[in-house]
Amino acid sequence: MEWSAFDASPPTAGPSSYGSGFASIGESEQAVNDDVTPAASPDPESPTPIEQIPARQRTASNASVRSTRSLSALSSRVKGKLAAGTKTSGNIARRLRFRRGDLSPYTGDAGVAASRRNTIVDTDWPGSAQIGRGSCFLPWARDLKSRTIPPQGTLVDIDVGLSSPVSPISPIYRIGPPSETAILRSKGRSYSSPFPLASASSPLDIVSATPADILEPLRSVEVRNYFDECLPRELRLKVLGSLVELYEQEHLRLVASPRWTARKAGRHRWVGAEKGVLELLKLSRVSKAWQSLVYDGQLWATLPKLPPAVLARLSKGAGGFVKQLQMGGMAPLSAGQLTDVTEGLCVEVAPPGILPHTRVTTIDLQGCTSLSSRSLHHLLIRSPELETLSVRGLSAVTNTTCTILSTYCPKLVTLDMSRCHNVDGDGIRSLASSTLLRGEVLHLKVLRLGGLKRVTDEMMQRLGKAAPDLEVLDLSYARHLHNSAIDAFVSLTEGEAKEVESVQLTAREAGRDPTDPAKYWKRVTRLRHLALSSCIMLTDHACTHLAFAVPKLEFLELSGIGADIRDAGLVHLLDTTPYIRRLDLGDASEITDAVLAALTPQETLPPPPSPSRALPLPPPQTGHALEQLVISYAGNVTNEALLQLIRRCPRLRVLEADNTRMNSLVVREFVQLARQRQHADPALCAIDCRAVGEHAVRDVVPHTRPRLGWRGWEARRLAFLDARDGEALGGAGQDQDECDPRRVVLKTFYSWQTVDAVRAAREKRRRAGRRSDNGSASSGGGAADGDGAGYAHVGRTRWWSPSGRRSGAGSPLLLEGTGEGRDGCTIM
Repeated sequence: MEWSAFDASPPTAGPSSYGSGFASIGESEQAVNDDVTPAASPDPESPTPIEQIPARQRTASNASVRSTRSLSALSSRVKGKLAAGTKTSGNIARRLRFRRGDLSPYTGDAGVAASRRNTIVDTDWPGSAQIGRGSCFLPWARDLKSRTIPPQGTLVDIDVGLSSPVSPISPIYRIGPPSETAILRSKGRSYSSPFPLASASSPLDIVSATPADILEPLRSVEVRNYFDECLPRELRLKVLGSLVELYEQEHLRLVASPRWTARKAGRHRWVGAEKGVLELLKLSRVSKAWQSLVYDGQLWATLPKLPPAVLARLSKGAGGFVKQLQMGGMAPLSAGQLTDVTEGLCVEVAPPGILPHTRVTTIDLQGCTSLSSRSLHHLLIRSPELETLSVRGLSAVTNTTCTILSTYCPKLVTLDMSRCHNVDGDGIRSLASSTLLRGEVLHLKVLRLGGLKRVTDEMMQRLGKAAPDLEVLDLSYARHLHNSAIDAFVSLTEGEAKEVESVQLTAREAGRDPTDPAKYWKRVTRLRHLALSSCIMLTDHACTHLAFAVPKLEFLELSGIGADIRDAGLVHLLDTTPYIRRLDLGDASEITDAVLAALTPQETLPPPPSPSRALPLPPPQTGHALEQLVISYAGNVTNEALLQLIRRCPRLRVLEADNTRMNSLVVREFVQLARQRQHADPALCAIDCRAVGEHAVRDVVPHTRPRLGWRGWEARRLAFLDARDGEALGGAGQDQDECDPRRVVLKTFYSWQTVDAVRAAREKRRRAGRRSDNGSASSGGGAADGDGAGYAHVGRTRWWSPSGRRSGAGSPLLLEGTGEGRDGCTIM
């Protein structure tokens, strides 16, 4: 059956109960016969009688408005009380009739006629029911109208069970406000109204007035996902990729701002690009669609240090997009996991007859001590595009690794195999020999072989021929390296000199017997950095062999050799290296002022301007680019030579002269010139210089600092004094900001006393904080001052401790924050 759309429901609900001190439905037949009669009209124009509407299913919205007692039960047992406190047979209905002048008793048709004169009739609706004043429904009388349209509200089925011939009463609905004449006050028990309640003034307005079905669920508002639905995949990847760039740029801006302090830097371990990578991985938890975006290879050109499981998953998804493997320091990385990463990085489609290979150009495995030779070789064989390899200190590297590199990695440019105790000179010789046998040369520019054993003349000769483009060579701590090996590295025959860039020298220039008329040829190398520190078998003759062969040399390290380094060879070499920038002569106790004179440029007047023609620029002098000089334990160097060097080398910013004759005048001159030249991080080391007194150190305190401090996570344990933190230390070292790059780092015996004073002041303040915490009743008190670097000491007595034992000063420090840098969400 379809219902019409007409709705006559009131907008609000009425009260839920009224007094029930009225006559019940089944009290007497006479009262009921005249009280309730159907409004049936024999007129053909009258509307058809209403049909019985099936009762609707009870729901949560109408459960509270139903009467708790059914009308059928009340019709047989409930007796109304007509008046409070009266026992007579009359009722309120009769008294009302008597007051209105109707004194006739209720009998027959006259009673019916009287009842009809006093009924409440709503003639606006067809088939409306009439309720007499003596009816049991009188207390709840409304403008009651029956209809075939289901009104908004609760249906009430009335089964009176009358014995007199009365037409069935149609379902009665509450429509409109209650009639004023129907509300009667009396005493008695109160029951809930059987009608739906809708009174505009009732506080129990719980019946909804909406025309929609009460069982229909509410429609949810859907917000369109423009990121996933509208943007193409390339733009979405670009948005996610820019997240890492934004973190890096934000960190750079923060470091450049004055708000970046040592305390703040010590609180956050993951900053910049590393923080961006972590946040990018967290986005993979949003949905599967985002997970596929995060693990897309276009975002992972570089695989950073991540857990091995994440690396394996990224390698499978990234594939040929990965160019760099930055796994330095990942000791837990096992051989099997590295093999899985290699298989994931291999290009799926490979030409026939070619092994599956990766597109990796940079590999850093320094500190991955759990790897095996097989897993490492498996990766190298499948990396033909490899350009940079760092396997420093790995026992998995052997001489076979060198052969594999020469065969499968022809584009290798940078190789670091320092401290690999399973590699010796034979491996390097095979690396160079196999390349020369193929008629090729190595493209190596950086070769670091610190601690290499069994270095021979043959190895150095073949290395010099196979690597003509070498710019950085590190052979420090090579105990077997001899002067003859250095000579073999740069010497050429007359025939070989015609094929490569070379220089012809006389016997005197070559460092040999001046009476020898023979000619000597040397290879002109491209070396810029040569490290020969702690090669105990070398002497200054090695410097003589290098003369004229390294004209572009900038960094020369000869520390730890001792007294075998003398002036003759050094001066001969320095005269041919005008671009020298850093010279390390530590422990060279036999050098004199001649070496400093060779490093000191001569004062020359600028040439007068010539209007006719442009004169060629004079060749650069040795020392014009000198920035760092180490002459520790050079006891024969005088102060005059040091002053001339400091004044004539405009770029000199680091001078280490421990245990020398340096005096206070040199210290003051260096500090003054460094501030005038505005060098960044200038440093002067004068430890064990007895001529440097305490007064000289105090005179330059406003412009110096005891240590070279920096702001970062790695420096948190060093507890550098940063003026930006605003620590109140009571004047102890407060004037020496260790993180100020404009101050000169002055290392002397008296400078270290300042460091001790700052540490003592912090310890004193920490103890005062402990006493204040122990004296307070609250357990949550206490200042986490740390050591000025963003961490707090936890050694304090707690009031709930049974024994009250306090942890000592050697207790470990607890980093501020939870999870030691893991400030994001954690997957359990």
